[in-house]
Amino acid sequence: MLYTNPDNAFLFPSEEAMEEARKNHNDGKPLIQVNLLSYHKTAKYEDESLNTISGEEAYKKYAKVAMKAVTKVGGRFLWYSKVRLTMIGPDLHEWDDVGIVMYPNLDKFVEMVNFDWYKEAIQHREAGLRDTRLITCYDMPRSMRFQLWLARWFGKFLFR
Repeated sequence: MLYTNPDNAFLFPSEEAMEEARKNHNDGKPLIQVNLLSYHKTAKYEDESLNTISGEEAYKKYAKVAMKAVTKVGGRFLWYSKVRLTMIGPDLHEWDDVGIVMYPNLDKFVEMVNFDWYKEAIQHREAGLRDTRLITCYDMPRSMRFQLWLARWFGKFLFR
């Protein structure tokens, strides 16, 4: 299922993006997804009586469910941090947080977003986020991992 919100065009994958993923990137290989997150100052729920928390707090309600869903499909969180500074980019304070998540493959990501209990949590994501980007990348090649491991290992001795 795809989610659409005309007021927040970049909160959910477009039909075109999902079709591109299914058609050209459903190769069974792991997906690494970089999440850029920008929160509303105050949450923006449809039920305005719920707008007593920050956008970040609303997103954390979603994230709690998302972490369970990612784990259930065999994915894992690789990294998460507050943004310190945008050194290159149009706006110094565009993004609040960045997270990186790995899914075993596209099918597992699609499986996750179709869990009913996950879909129920989407309201918190939508209420919390002012803007977001989800950039899907390839996993790092094993040869590159090995080169980085060698560089770290030898670096311990060479650069004391």
